Amino acid sequence: MNLFEGRIGKQEGANIAGIALISGALFVLDIAEEYRYGNGTYVAFPGAIFLSLMLFLLLAGALRVSGQKDLTALLDFAFGKFAGNVFAALLCAFLFIDAYCLLSRFSAMVHALVYTKVTPFPVLLWIVPTVVYIAFRGLECIGRLAKCFGVLLGVVLLVELLLPIQAYESYRLFPLPVDHWQSIAADAFSGMFATAPALLALLCMAQGLQGVRSAKQAGLIGALVGIVLAALVQLAIGMTYTYAELQNMFVPLYRLNLKLMQESYFFREDKLALFTWLIGAIIAGAYYLYGSAFLFCRRWSRYDVRPAVIAGGVALLCCIAAEHTGQYRVLTDAFALVQRYGTWFLAVPFTAAAVVSLVKTRIRKGKADEKA
Repeated sequence: MNLFEGRIGKQEGANIAGIALISGALFVLDIAEEYRYGNGTYVAFPGAIFLSLMLFLLLAGALRVSGQKDLTALLDFAFGKFAGNVFAALLCAFLFIDAYCLLSRFSAMVHALVYTKVTPFPVLLWIVPTVVYIAFRGLECIGRLAKCFGVLLGVVLLVELLLPIQAYESYRLFPLPVDHWQSIAADAFSGMFATAPALLALLCMAQGLQGVRSAKQAGLIGALVGIVLAALVQLAIGMTYTYAELQNMFVPLYRLNLKLMQESYFFREDKLALFTWLIGAIIAGAYYLYGSAFLFCRRWSRYDVRPAVIAGGVALLCCIAAEHTGQYRVLTDAFALVQRYGTWFLAVPFTAAAVVSLVKTRIRKGKADEKA
């Protein structure tokens, strides 16, 4: 079975997880929906990563206790082969959906903010094939790219937050969402659809990360970095614009520096920042696409992951092109439905898998001790 898994270490895994989590939290989650009751994204967005981390650590602990080699084996151990296939198919679909949501948002950003005089399809033709090629080369290629660019992307993001520091005003954070904690918790929970698959995929590919322990450490580091950066970015955005302005703003992070740079030496730096973020989105998109193809081949006995990657890439291109041309409204409505309710299909079955596997392991150990 040629899954092009290779072998990567904790640094590569942490960079993959961090890039995917930050990209999902900053560019996939619905900004307008989050600002409907005030400025609470600096809690909700990091909260989505934190809840995903809790689920990830629970599953990693269940893997360690039960002695299973990866997440798919844990699903079989907890529920049996048939139910394991169903839940693996769910995760496979969510990885594809996250790739779609991320690349769709970035293709719209690049088209609307840079290449305004062309149709969206030419933009897609140089973003999606790049993602497919990287995914085609396998997990090791994705990990090496993430390691090369991870620190650079983090530094660029921090510089982006420091440049407009003179425009920050704490009063713009008001009204504080003290009366809407339930809504913020609900937003953080629903946002897990954009963050949890990135961590769960690490457990599916645990053998490529030198085992479950290494995958756990990589996911933990990547998630902690993602929580800090997501909170800083949302605080910076909240101190630059009021929540009423942010409700109707397209890509607030892009507008963050544009406010002060138009009359400075940093004019057009916003365009460079956009393409820097695009590098991260391409790496994250390749990770999601490869993870979806890897899981499909691993569960349904396909001997080579590359045809699945190509097929997934073609489907991805068709879905995004159909969305941008206004065709197949049913498709976009279905993806919107997944964004709103999809977390339940991730959190419930995988939490249940961890709990059931822990109970089963305890029962089996108890029976073994009685026989001894």
